[in-house]
This record gives sequence, structure tokens and C-alpha cells, in this order.
Amino acid sequence: MLISSLSMSSMGFAAEILPKNVQKALVLSKMSDTALAFHVTPLSQTPPNLSQWGWRSQSPMNPASTIKLLTTISALDLLGPQYRWKTNVYASNPIEQGVLNGNLLWQGNGDPKFIPEELSVIMADLRQLGLNTIHGDLVFDRSAYSPSIKQSAPQDGESTRTYNVSPDALLYSFQTLSFKISNVGGSAQVSYTPHLSGLHIKNQLQSSKGPCGDWSKTIKVEVRQMNEKEWFANFSGVLSTSCPDILWNIVAMNANDFLKQGIMAAWEDVGGNWSKPPEVIEAPITPNAKLLVSHPGILLADAVKDTNKYSNNVMARQIFLTIGLEKGIKPVTTNESIRIIQDWLRKSNLNFHELVLENGSGLSNIERISPQNMTKLLNFAAYSKNSEVFVDSLPVAGVDGTMKHRLLDRLKKLWSRHAAEATFNPDTKLPMTLQKSGAYMKTGTLQTVRAVAGYVVSKSGKVYAVSSMVNYPNAGLGGSSVNDAVISWVLEDCPSN
Repeated sequence: MLISSLSMSSMGFAAEILPKNVQKALVLSKMSDTALAFHVTPLSQTPPNLSQWGWRSQSPMNPASTIKLLTTISALDLLGPQYRWKTNVYASNPIEQGVLNGNLLWQGNGDPKFIPEELSVIMADLRQLGLNTIHGDLVFDRSAYSPSIKQSAPQDGESTRTYNVSPDALLYSFQTLSFKISNVGGSAQVSYTPHLSGLHIKNQLQSSKGPCGDWSKTIKVEVRQMNEKEWFANFSGVLSTSCPDILWNIVAMNANDFLKQGIMAAWEDVGGNWSKPPEVIEAPITPNAKLLVSHPGILLADAVKDTNKYSNNVMARQIFLTIGLEKGIKPVTTNESIRIIQDWLRKSNLNFHELVLENGSGLSNIERISPQNMTKLLNFAAYSKNSEVFVDSLPVAGVDGTMKHRLLDRLKKLWSRHAAEATFNPDTKLPMTLQKSGAYMKTGTLQTVRAVAGYVVSKSGKVYAVSSMVNYPNAGLGGSSVNDAVISWVLEDCPSN
């Protein structure tokens, strides 16, 4: 039975309440009230705040991707927002008359966004050094990461799905092929990124008139390896000319092949030559290797934004591992990063006794945190030295990221009300992002989990830290609606039933 009355916790200050609109969302979703746990508290520089609301708020819950908030907050505090990853390129022998008679060695340090544009810069730098031809193989040094990291996440049998890409000290373009199918002049055209040597597109798509239906039922896509050096992407079926561009992502190659074919293509794109197709050797950098290029990668501030806005699992896991790597631990393991983050929490007076970490991305069946402790973390982050960077990384309901299509109608009404009334008083001591009404929330999704955590700026301008988690076998059938009901209630300044 759903409980609608207002009760007080044993602590005497946290009101445990199940708002009527949340009760209704639970009923419509056919979920028990024990599926939900949430906590809400106004931000305060001197916690604990005596005004708190919640429901089962101290229960250890699977937070799914909302645990990325802990990963990114701790990384910003421990590493600083200006931290950059570096990818180093070495040569086993000197360059003589434009030729490298030896191997090109690549040392990765876990750059989470080593993408084609970055690889092109490295290739241009190599050409600036006078290198024209490579007569040798490619050596990949992934020794920064322990092989055990690949076991620190559940296996769901979806190895070709991009959310399942494992961390890689030399991760290139998320190990993901991104295809784009467009209607150009009445015919279907296929393009892809990143450019890979040996990948061929076979486009047998036919165009048709009429409404755009479910393209996944009318188009067949298959990526196959033909031999050691060649892959074919076959596209067949029918696409309506009324369909918008279609984007399709797949993990179709192992990490070595993907990086090798990417390097080969990028080198050729800048006019470089291979005297023979290179082989791949996995080994640490040798002491006598000569450093050619040390390429600075993405800023941590930008990586945090990409991670939280779009809930990128592999980026979160690489940020998580970098925390340990930058403490001098090599090869780094997830256990070492867990230990460092737990120590950081204690030093920050954030004692989360129920906390269970596995890999820091939320792609986990065992990670746990209570909603109350999640809001404590959010309160800490709002007043931290990196608060602007952190808050700016969160998806904005009705605007962008994973919250782009959530609460649209609710927020439009709220914003139009602000335009007509002069009752909104923002807290100017908080980050600029939190001076406009709305919901700035990280989402979390697993088969049995729907979660949100972040900040809600109410109709009056008051800012609340909010964490709401649904753990239920059928969470996907209504869990998001339940969490949205919690957010809507907070937007109205948490009225009593």
C-alpha cells in the first residue's frame, strides 16, 4: 500500500514523505512504493540542512550512471579541470632522409577522447619532423592499464554496443564505427567516421517515396571482416526519401585492428607512405626509443562535460582510472582508484558507509549509494572550487544531453510564469547555471534501474540537491515518470500533501 501521510525520521529533522503526484506515478507504473528512494535538501554551505525531504532516503540503491557524479567530482578535485592526457609517439630508430627504418611506437595514457581530429594533428607533426615513409611496424604500449580492468563491469552479451566498450590506454574514437545514411538527390548515401584503411562500403540501398517508417525494419546492415586487412560494410534494403539522416554506431573490430587501420588511414591522408603494411606488436616502450611527439589531449573539464551530458560509460571509466594513474600507480587497476576515491571522501568529511564502487561509470550490478549521501555529495560539489565546471556539465531538462526531452511541458509553463511574475529570486552565491529555474540532472539507466541526481532550481529561485532512484524489475516501464514526478514536486518548492 502506498503511504501518503507525512512522517518524521528517527533523526527528527528529515521529513519522509511520498508526495501525491509521486504516488500517482507509482500507481500508473504498477510499482510498489519500495521501488523508490529519494532525497531532497536545499543547498547550504553549513550542512546538515534542517529542511530535508525524502522517502527511504538512507537505503543503499543501485544508482546506475548517476554514480558518474562521484567519479567526475572527485576527479576535478584531485586532478584539476585543466588536467590533460598525453599520447606519446616514439621511433625505434632515427629518421634518415625522410625514412624511418624501424617501428613507430604509441604509448597511451588513457585519453578518453582520442578522436580522428587528434590523430590528424599527430600525423601532421610527424610530417613536420621530415618523416615521409615508415618501414616498420606499429608498437602499442597499453601498460598504463592493468588487464584486469576489462573484468570490472557486467557482461550482457551486447559486445557490439558502444556503451560496452572497455577502457583502453590507447582508446581510439571510442572503438566505434559511426555510419550516417542520408538522402541526397533522391538516393541513399552512406558515409562513416573515423576513416579506416581497408574498410569498404557496399551500398545497395534503394530509395522509395512515402512516409518514413522504422528504418531498422527496412534496412539491413552488416559489417564483416573479409581477411586480415579488409572489412566490408554492406547496406541493403529500402529507405524512404522522407527519412531524416540516420546515425548507426557499432563496435565491429577489436581494439588493435581499429587503431591500426585508423593510423594507416590518417598517415596516408597527410601524404605519408608505408613501405609495407605494418603489423601490430603489443609491448612497452623500450628505453632507447626516441620521443617524436607528445600530444596533449582533451582537458578534464571538457571530458567531464561529455561524460555527464551524454552519459559516456567508457569516458567515465577512463577518468576513474586516471585518478589512480596520476597517483603513480602503473599499471592502474579499478581497485586502486576505488581506494583513492574512498580516501578522498573521508578527507572531504563525506562518510558514505553503504557506498559500493565497481568501475565508476554505473555500468554495474553491484554499485550502491543512498539518495541521502548522493545529495550530500551534490551539496559539497555546489560549493567546491570547481563548482562552475561541474554544474555546467549536467544535462539540462528540456534543453540538452540525456534530459533534452524530459519535462518539456512542465518547464515551459514554469518559464512563462517567470516572465509574467517577478517572484523569482536566484541565489547569486551559487554557480551561474543555477540562477535560472529548471532541472540540472544526471540520468542513470540499467535494465532494472532508472535514476536522476542533480540540482533543481524551483519556481521561487531556491536551489535543491535532488537524488531519486527506482530499483525495480520493470523499472523501464515507468521509472523515469516516477523520477520526473519527484522533480516536478521540487520545482514547486516541495509542497506538503
